[in-house]
Amino acid sequence: MSGIHIHPHDILDEGMSNIIPHLEKLRDLQYLFPQINTIFERNPVPIGSLPRNPVHSVVYGNGTMQIVAPSYSDRGLDLRREPGISADRDPLMIIKKAMVDTNIEVVPWANILNGHFEGDRLQHNQVIDYVGRPVQHWLCPNGPDVIELWAQVFADLFKRYGFTCVMIDRIRFPDWAGTAIDPTQVLTCFCEHCQKGMHTIGLDPDAVRQAIGSWVALLGEKQFDTAGYFARNNEVLAAWFRFRQDSVSAFIARLIEHTSSIAPGFTLWIDLWPPAYSWFLGQDYAELTAMAPTVKHFPYHKLGGGADVQGLIESLASADAEREAAFSAFLNFFDLPYPLSYAEFTADGFPIEFVRDQNDLVRRKSAPGTRIFSGVQMWNLPPENLVDAICAAEESAADDVLYYCYGWATDDLFEAVRNLRDKGTH
Repeated sequence: MSGIHIHPHDILDEGMSNIIPHLEKLRDLQYLFPQINTIFERNPVPIGSLPRNPVHSVVYGNGTMQIVAPSYSDRGLDLRREPGISADRDPLMIIKKAMVDTNIEVVPWANILNGHFEGDRLQHNQVIDYVGRPVQHWLCPNGPDVIELWAQVFADLFKRYGFTCVMIDRIRFPDWAGTAIDPTQVLTCFCEHCQKGMHTIGLDPDAVRQAIGSWVALLGEKQFDTAGYFARNNEVLAAWFRFRQDSVSAFIARLIEHTSSIAPGFTLWIDLWPPAYSWFLGQDYAELTAMAPTVKHFPYHKLGGGADVQGLIESLASADAEREAAFSAFLNFFDLPYPLSYAEFTADGFPIEFVRDQNDLVRRKSAPGTRIFSGVQMWNLPPENLVDAICAAEESAADDVLYYCYGWATDDLFEAVRNLRDKGTH
């Protein structure tokens, strides 16, 4: 059984009477994942227009909360509210009511550490890079006020809407993408709380900064293979990568502890990066799936696994030969064993085997019994590529597919899924 992600603007602009016929084409849809707070991205990304939206051709996410919830400003940390959301114009309530007489379960989707946060305590909870600059719109998993904020959001979510299961996303340190490509966002976090945590385990933050500086220098000198080898084999960086993973795991453990009393059976599902990259951003599949029963990741082969690979490579190198060298080093660094040139990647993405390989790796790394959703790219690709991705996912160790996303998907992609299901699963 499948699921699909949907944005608040889809619900408000198109209306459920227009949305439901498209959902029905998916045939085996069991879960609908409406986003309750946006991230800073173009809809659709990176180009194109929203194919069925009668109000907006493009929507720019601005990190706002898009449910009806009270202000948390008195706590010192809050999430900016989307103007126009009210009890009479509430996308989550609209979709909840529309699904009452169906077999589709609504699971709200929350972006935890990335958004338009504000408040007097913001500076005490921000991610800080290795030279001391705040990373805009990112909270640190070691921030002292983050757990309490989201525990209250989920308590209020249950109080108004009654949901006892939430998919949580952006539970990691920043990647290199966002409003602009910036690889230094990855070189985090050095807030006071992270530095204190490093000292606690005997890791010297200054030694980490020094190692990062050496790594950055090698990248600046275009010594990409050497830089990759250095980063994967330096003991200080290895300890820092482990510290970041432990920080995210501890954050999720505390969040689950704080939310378990909201309602009987209140559950958090988790959205992670594909395992090729997840370790690099602070996500440990074994630890996280031991706490959460369901995981979704996104092995989008056409996009390089959901990472803006092309943006990263072109931020590191300008000449064609340098970009080829940077991409080759990228593949080696992330253990991606594909004989692929950068020119081939920009034309076609990763081979379809990436979907199966990453799903199988998720299964091996996850706790026994974990339910695995294989994210499927449902935009900016031809129907035959969508069908290939679905088939690859269903031939892998994943349990289900989760389409991303409703509002970006053109009608021919819905038709492709309908035709596939009506003929029987490949």
